[in-house]
Amino acid sequence: MTPLPPPRLVQTDSAQRALIDALGDEERVAVDTEFHAERRYSPELMLIQIATASGASWVVDPLATDVGPLAKALADKTLLVHSGQVDLRLLSDEADTPMTAAIDVQIAGGMLGLGYPTRLDALVEAMLGRGLDKGSTLSNWAARPLKPEQIAYAVADAQVLFPLAEAMAERLTPEGHWAWVQEESAAMAARAVQGPQVEHRWARWDIAPRLDPTTQGVLAVLTHWRDQHGRDKNQPPHFILSDGLCLDIARRKPRTVAALTENRRIPQGLVRRLGQSIVDVVGWALENEPERPFVPSTQEQAQAKALELWAQALGGTLDIAPSLLLPDNMAAEIAHSGPGILKGWRAQAMGAQLEAFLAGQTALFYGPDGATLRAP
Repeated sequence: MTPLPPPRLVQTDSAQRALIDALGDEERVAVDTEFHAERRYSPELMLIQIATASGASWVVDPLATDVGPLAKALADKTLLVHSGQVDLRLLSDEADTPMTAAIDVQIAGGMLGLGYPTRLDALVEAMLGRGLDKGSTLSNWAARPLKPEQIAYAVADAQVLFPLAEAMAERLTPEGHWAWVQEESAAMAARAVQGPQVEHRWARWDIAPRLDPTTQGVLAVLTHWRDQHGRDKNQPPHFILSDGLCLDIARRKPRTVAALTENRRIPQGLVRRLGQSIVDVVGWALENEPERPFVPSTQEQAQAKALELWAQALGGTLDIAPSLLLPDNMAAEIAHSGPGILKGWRAQAMGAQLEAFLAGQTALFYGPDGATLRAP
């Protein structure tokens, strides 16, 4: 294999303008980022790595230069990424323009039976038969100056995306599944540019359908409140209020700070900082009719678990990762609304099989080799 030219380090506005000019005629650009997400509400961008099909590559330092112009230029390209949802969101924020065209090789790996989600080095090993150094994964990307090994590690993740995508497209195109990768990558990009959303994970807890509507309403409002408070403080929402405390408060519905402290496990520091705000949130939820997310019934939860097992069996048959076939929450939505919610490539891949399973025309068995589908 011909050695690739060394990456160029971009730390000035003039170097960035030269990079934008170099990318002018490129329709596809490989992009990766390094960021710090620990103890933050939103990840903080530390590096942008870029490569082209010719093998040229750059490492861009957003701590040294405003990368908004580069991000705007990338918005006109199709971006090759791996697990690119955070990358696309960060670039969209820098550009103030959505990154809507992307190909995600992690999605392609899921449609090749390589698992999903799967690390980039594992995909490279499976498809290209070579290793990829991941020794600097937890490097301190905020430290300057950047070390040569950091630069080499970071840019390798972008340089490998073109040959990896090419090998995957060669395998997936004959059966029309590369179009599925493009469709799912576009859906991923659309989610990415929406930015962080309030996560009502409690709606899928086993206990959720047994909570009365008032308790569900308080829990929904508390979840929104802690998310906004986390955003304001740039802290993960669970740092503000844990899931367990959210549930306890929603069930007890304290209207005073004194009532809030009746649970001896509530930290006194939390009470001092946020006690009055919490009881105000509870009071608002009780005095209004807050919007609640969809909460599947106990029966729908049981059916969703059966559907997840069914997806494991079908995924093995189709060579598509079960978690890609049936992502989080989709099984519960099918249990609630039926197979008609399937759209696009999922309807093509499993629509008929799902209808047959729900109609009792196929049966699910679980044995030494895992879940399998057979005639009843």
